[in-house]
Amino acid sequence: MSFGWTVAGTVGQLMLAYFLFMLVVFSAGGLAGGVRLGRRASMVLDKSMYVLPALCPLSAVIVIYLQRHGGGAASYLWYAMPLGGAVLYLGYFAALVRRGRAGSASSPE
Repeated sequence: MSFGWTVAGTVGQLMLAYFLFMLVVFSAGGLAGGVRLGRRASMVLDKSMYVLPALCPLSAVIVIYLQRHGGGAASYLWYAMPLGGAVLYLGYFAALVRRGRAGSASSPE
């Protein structure tokens, strides 16, 4: 593993953390402003605001640890962990939007 690529990946992960935080804040805020959310859905969105960005430094720490202890090039795959979390979040968000649209279509205005 190259030290330069590890540093570049870690900096990229820190920038991704800010992006994921803003993604969750604005998407959850927009959804909460237009759709009635249950207690569980609201809790998941609230926790996602902290957990999703936290995956970025966690993956960076794992890669740095592996780099210092002789990990191979496959260790860089840990940088994809936050992207997997983002895919799960966006899937959950899309399901909430579909549920909100179905609920608003059936209620008279």
